Amino acid sequence: MPRLTPEDASLVLDHVVGDPSVPAAAANAVLAALPFPSDPTPRLLRAFLLRRLAADPVSASSLDSLQLLASLPSPATPAAAAHLAVAAYLTVSAPDFDAAAGALFARPGGRARRAVEGGDSALVSDEAASVADQFEAAVGNSFSQAVLRGLWGDRASAEERVRELVAAEWAAIGQSRLEEAAERIVGDGAVESWSAADEVTRATYCVLAGEQRTHEIQCKLGEPIPKGNQILTPEVHKVMDALKSSCANLHSVVEDPLPAAKAAADEVLATRMAKAVDLNAGEVSNQPAACGIAGPSAPADNRDVPRKGTAPSLMDWNPTARTFQWEDLPDPEGSQSPIHRPHLPSPRRTTISPLQPADNKAKRRKARKWCTLEEETLRKGVEQYGNGNWKDILTNNPDVFIGRKAMDLKDKWRNMMRY
Repeated sequence: MPRLTPEDASLVLDHVVGDPSVPAAAANAVLAALPFPSDPTPRLLRAFLLRRLAADPVSASSLDSLQLLASLPSPATPAAAAHLAVAAYLTVSAPDFDAAAGALFARPGGRARRAVEGGDSALVSDEAASVADQFEAAVGNSFSQAVLRGLWGDRASAEERVRELVAAEWAAIGQSRLEEAAERIVGDGAVESWSAADEVTRATYCVLAGEQRTHEIQCKLGEPIPKGNQILTPEVHKVMDALKSSCANLHSVVEDPLPAAKAAADEVLATRMAKAVDLNAGEVSNQPAACGIAGPSAPADNRDVPRKGTAPSLMDWNPTARTFQWEDLPDPEGSQSPIHRPHLPSPRRTTISPLQPADNKAKRRKARKWCTLEEETLRKGVEQYGNGNWKDILTNNPDVFIGRKAMDLKDKWRNMMRY
């Protein structure tokens, strides 16, 4: 992982340390991991001092923190009261009152006195000047010291003044620079920022804002949103790569069934075609020869033997009937003529093909249960193409509605609307 630049580290510290909701342990860990910038922002310095005061509200170092805090821009009003309370408590609780008062309040080198005389707007007040004079006058006066101990000797009161100051400072600390940038990009100021941004900056804003927020901002700007325009964030790319990898692994494990299915279908079709050719050949060989001459496999007298595959004649239905012969006619001279009349062959009978006629009626298809993918695709198709455009939905989703017809989609949608 590349190291953060000082500027980036300052941004992270300003955001994390300056957030009062971040626990002290987490803030201290971030402070220990990142270098403290040489030129910190006022907000970062304020947050650092507030966290130090919260951990140590009443001590000699607290006076330094309070004085630094008061020197920052826009200080909170409780700073003077907290500084005075801590200084007074440290003086009255010290074993040597005179030494402590000289270090903190006595002229000219007292710490509290320097703060008052230095003209610091946060620490200079009528109360601070009056208390500094009281502690200076109490040096060597046991009675005055006893009175001051009664007034300023409560540690809980001093801590309460400091915590009031810390709470007021946290409330007025404001947004971090990262939060201000986020507000400009996706917050209330997004419209102005996006309007003034160039194409490269606008592309960066799209990635940071995400697809949904980008579309909302584009709508506010009155810009058209192209169909299919999707903002591919790094998270989306990660998911897409994972899906591609899973599909590749699946294809390497599962064999494609399409070639085997096609070969089986071709084999069945070839078998049916061969059977149809054999049946047609058998039909031709069983037909009688022309002019009454029997074929090689036909019997000599084919008038009396019904052929296989031919329609039965009247003689076949009536066994007592016989064929009309010319010899049966009476001789006009009263005698039987020995000359036989030539036998004319009977008309050729039409044979019936052994193949059954094709059934014009379409066979009823076997019902197939609808899967969840088909139902979801049908629902999305109705939303996209409208109710009733079943042919468009079917044409644009051929890989989903396999074996389905437009009427199937219509019936399924009617059933789905019942629930």
